[in-house]
Amino acid sequence: MLERVKARAGRNSREGEGSTIRVVALRTGLSLEALRAWERRYGFPKPARRPGSNRRLYSASEVAKLVAITRVLACGYRIGDVVGKSRAELDALAPETEGHAVTVEVGAVTVDRLFELLASDRVAELESHLRHAAVAAGPRRFVTELAHPLAVRVGEAWAAGALAIRHEHLATECLDTQLRHMLAAYQDMRSSPHVLLATLPGEEHTLALKMVALYLAVSGARPRLMGGQTPIRDLAEGARSLEVDAVGLTVTACSDRAATKRALKSLRKALPRRIDLWIGGSGADALGAFVGHEGGAVRVVTSWAQIESAIAERRR
Repeated sequence: MLERVKARAGRNSREGEGSTIRVVALRTGLSLEALRAWERRYGFPKPARRPGSNRRLYSASEVAKLVAITRVLACGYRIGDVVGKSRAELDALAPETEGHAVTVEVGAVTVDRLFELLASDRVAELESHLRHAAVAAGPRRFVTELAHPLAVRVGEAWAAGALAIRHEHLATECLDTQLRHMLAAYQDMRSSPHVLLATLPGEEHTLALKMVALYLAVSGARPRLMGGQTPIRDLAEGARSLEVDAVGLTVTACSDRAATKRALKSLRKALPRRIDLWIGGSGADALGAFVGHEGGAVRVVTSWAQIESAIAERRR
């Protein structure tokens, strides 16, 4: 796929047209919404317009700078601090190296390598691999094929006694930091639907919220993280005050099912009917039809594809 995109971009450049926004999105890993938002807020990129239409066309130099910006963002910088820098300044912050000094095979092999580094307490190398993988894989694949599988494997290994609690905590912190850095690229988006993300009281695990937030942003939605163990009243008041379209909650399999059902019923009753309630996580399927739809829309989303469907349905 990437080779075809590069060939297409090069052909467009030779024809003097430039690359379309979809080609640029595929090459950089940035979403269409992020590219448009940066153009509005920061004046970069500044694509030309195809004669007779409003179609954006990006020059080769703009694409190269956008690629450099994605490397810098993956290192922890914020878009507002780097978008005005020159290409040389960006390269100084995050030099481009062949293969980024890491062989990024998105899938089981890479997860194995990340797990090995964690288990051997080589945290600095783990962080470096995560940064480079974020650039090489792009945000969508980083979440679905690296971050989530690694988190699941670490959790299973800890439960089986194969890893110490420190390893589980270190993995969570490393992934949380990288996900927040990547989310910074989408901080200025004003897209739809607007989704408030949190966990219920008693639910301490919030790493999944960051994964979902990044996936939502890449899919063109606008996430808003409220955090863990949020009281029902604050969730409902926050949803109304922020004028969100949906509240998204993650529920783990180890949560108290009865208490979770009671909390969800209270929340659905407290939310305006116009605000959907999305429930995900390893414990979501076990909840069953806890409240029906008498209080408004309730949707169980336990896969990335179901998140896409929920976004599309809400937009309709």
